[in-house]
Amino acid sequence: MATDLATVGMGPVSTLLRDLSNRGMRLHSLLVHWRGRTVLDLWQWPHDPDLKHKLHSATKSFTGTAVGFAEAEGLLGLDDPVVDFFDGRLPAAPSENLSRMRVRDLLTMQTGHGRGLSGATTRLRRTGWVGEFLEEPVVELPGRRFVYSSTTSHVLSAIVQEASGQPVDEYLSPRLFEPLGIVDFDWERDPDGVASGGNGLSMRPRDLLAFGVLYLQDGVWQGKRVLPTGWPQKASALHVRRALSGEWNGTELVGPATDAVADSGYGFQFWTTEDGIYNASGIFGQECMVFPDQDGVVVVTGAMGNGTYHDLPKMLRKTFRNAFGAMAGDQESSLDGSDEIGRWVRHARQPEPLRAGTRRVGFRETYDFEPNEHGLHSLSVEVRDESVLLVLDDELGRHEVEHGVGHWIRQDTGASVWRLHHSYQDASAAILAAAQWSAPSDEDPTTDDVLRLTWHFLESPFVDQLTLRFDAAGVAVAREVNVNSGPTELPPVRGVPRHR
Repeated sequence: MATDLATVGMGPVSTLLRDLSNRGMRLHSLLVHWRGRTVLDLWQWPHDPDLKHKLHSATKSFTGTAVGFAEAEGLLGLDDPVVDFFDGRLPAAPSENLSRMRVRDLLTMQTGHGRGLSGATTRLRRTGWVGEFLEEPVVELPGRRFVYSSTTSHVLSAIVQEASGQPVDEYLSPRLFEPLGIVDFDWERDPDGVASGGNGLSMRPRDLLAFGVLYLQDGVWQGKRVLPTGWPQKASALHVRRALSGEWNGTELVGPATDAVADSGYGFQFWTTEDGIYNASGIFGQECMVFPDQDGVVVVTGAMGNGTYHDLPKMLRKTFRNAFGAMAGDQESSLDGSDEIGRWVRHARQPEPLRAGTRRVGFRETYDFEPNEHGLHSLSVEVRDESVLLVLDDELGRHEVEHGVGHWIRQDTGASVWRLHHSYQDASAAILAAAQWSAPSDEDPTTDDVLRLTWHFLESPFVDQLTLRFDAAGVAVAREVNVNSGPTELPPVRGVPRHR
């Protein structure tokens, strides 16, 4: 932890940590940059600082940055018609509204569509994601009404690729990532090879902080200009004064109620406020917030549920307006709360406790399943001296996951998880896995014979728990996750022993 308690306004920060904890808003990292240096760097087990983290919709601000580079290089103009980039892929007769849509309408989420489209459904398409955008009716004249949509940002990525001949991740590497020293990142692509413009980027929190600091410094890094002159001002300007993302209903982003209060507006793929604070923002608590007047940047990664993560930007603005004010004023109270921060750090670094439970060493069984909502074909359980080996055969293939008993085991898995992970499915995701087994005993023979398996996904917000309940007829498997844009659990499915 790189923390300078002498300069951080600790009282507001300790209040923020307490409020997040009380509301069940799990924090994975909190980094604060102020007046040229990182003054706070907190992280919570098991998300150590060298691990990447899914940024979700904070990706949009990187996609918008690619548009800025492309404009500066003369590859495109902000008033270019969108249809000009997709010759041969358009409806037979593009509507008048679609024909009038410009690049800047995408940047400001004012496309004229009647609803927002999310990566949660777009990622399930087997064809290129641009098609979903072009198929969606443009019901209004573009440039007039804000409708938040991840597919809109994906089309920006496709436009940069059409204009430059490179996917956005490759296009940005020499222009943005290499100058900032960002070498460890992943960027998801659609079936057509287009980098996911709305939500596909993963990087280390400190690299996200560097991105924010670059914008804070007007696009200059270590004395050299990186961003095109004037782009930080364009991107952070209040192009849309009242902007709300709406609510996800499992199929689409439903527009906000007419009386909903917006506490921020929208720039070019950044959220922004009347007093100039702006941020890249992603679902479940991923934030990179720039405070130009206070010379600060705040980065958060986390795992925060649907009822809470919308509140995080407001909480950060309030906290760090006060914290930066205390720091700038050199107030004696700036150290208030430092003891509480220290306690938080000591607790946050401790691994999640595990009880060994009953050790049924030697238990070994395989179960088969009828077609089900888990995509599960079969599973095998083998209990060893210090671990439980689970072998899953699902719609994506065969997967071995070894779970520590009383300890955690790190490994990678490609097991099917997309139903509970906002439709994300990595071919190989880093996890920590552990098992806890309770079984009937002489003292309490009514206790269920239950095996609980926990998977911490180290580079994303998700924590999965599989619960296996054994009885004479076989096993019932239930699955749940800590956060998701849709359901957080799947109904139990039953498996029968293979050799009975």
